[in-house]
Amino acid sequence: MARINRRSLLKGTAGAATLGAASATFSSPALISAQGSDIELILWTNFGSGVNGEAQAKLIEDYNAQSNGVTITSSLYADYEETANAILTGLPSGDVPHLAVLSDVWWFTFYLRGAIHDLTGLVDTPEDYVESLYIEYERNGGQYAVPFARSTPLFYFNREALEAAGLDESIFATWSDFRDNAQALIDTGTVPASFGFGSAASYGAWTMHGPVWAFGGNYSDPEFNILIDEGGAVEAGEFMRSLVQEHSAIAVSDPNTEFNTGGLAAMIASTGSLGTIREGAQMEFGVAKLPEELQFGCPTGGAGLAVISSATEEELQAAMDYITFVTNTENAAYWSQTTGYMPVRTSAVESESYQAFLQENPENQVAIEQLPLTQPQDSARVFIPNGDQIIGRGWEEVLVNNRPAAEVFAEVAAQLDEEKQPVLDALAEVEG
Repeated sequence: MARINRRSLLKGTAGAATLGAASATFSSPALISAQGSDIELILWTNFGSGVNGEAQAKLIEDYNAQSNGVTITSSLYADYEETANAILTGLPSGDVPHLAVLSDVWWFTFYLRGAIHDLTGLVDTPEDYVESLYIEYERNGGQYAVPFARSTPLFYFNREALEAAGLDESIFATWSDFRDNAQALIDTGTVPASFGFGSAASYGAWTMHGPVWAFGGNYSDPEFNILIDEGGAVEAGEFMRSLVQEHSAIAVSDPNTEFNTGGLAAMIASTGSLGTIREGAQMEFGVAKLPEELQFGCPTGGAGLAVISSATEEELQAAMDYITFVTNTENAAYWSQTTGYMPVRTSAVESESYQAFLQENPENQVAIEQLPLTQPQDSARVFIPNGDQIIGRGWEEVLVNNRPAAEVFAEVAAQLDEEKQPVLDALAEVEG
């Protein structure tokens, strides 16, 4: 079985097309300029409202204001799943966009279908992208997306509840430490629940990925062996079940809203929620790295920009010009500062404006410090279609219906084993 290629990136590859400098000024893409025509590109995205939607709208507006022969028009969808399913529905008829925001659990599906362009040699200054985020879109020697809205989970906590209990952030060092202090957080009367677990629809499988690693478990391995019903994964499930049954944790459909309104002492949520929570939190909050147990565990996540394979050469070049623009040093820093998503370029992290921002926003600094400690996600969640939801619904059975983790995860493992076979068959056909 072929693995994701994690080799070091070749820098300055001969013949690579440079479609724009990593600055705020762009000229018309060469092919479009030579043909003397304008082109409209359709972008399908889920960032349509709130802080993140406004930030993306500004990037599109700024790009279009250049009047360089390329215009971006966006169509907005509710979430990553709706965006991806709309593309899947439109592929047979060709009713698809030129560009799409594809999440960590969806780009691989389109790779297997040959539905997204290989961007090898087309990415401007690939060595400037944060390597751990960039290489996750590599497969079989190709590059199938560029990181854009990339994230990690963070441990958000109600600072007022912590201070009322006379505690400090050391209680988040391990899951056992947090469990042992959960009642003290509740006893203050500041919050009704110690912790909030998300549903499958709110990416519960992703937020619980780090804790599974922390307990020494895995959802799967790179060869698609399913491991969720073994050892540390089951132990993590039982530990979290005990938090609900004995330590005032709850499972809710939308942890972010519950947290913002003061209903939770803590939760795990995306770095991409920082901007929204900062704007909407009704109390003082803080963030910490994910708690350890036997070890530290934290996955990457979020989404990248991909070009649908039906795009012509002219459209592909125009799309890459847009991708270069929205991920250049200045705009990567802007997007990260505004939304909370990770800055995808090292030059953005090192920029004077971003460093000044970190001084004033220590929550974002925690995310930056945690990033080098992350690892790519298990194959079961990101490469098996609906793997994320299958695992997430398993967590719901444990946390909501109070079923033993061993029993539930055995069922999940059987379903994943069944669902992985078409992926293995498709990989054999695509990669040999």
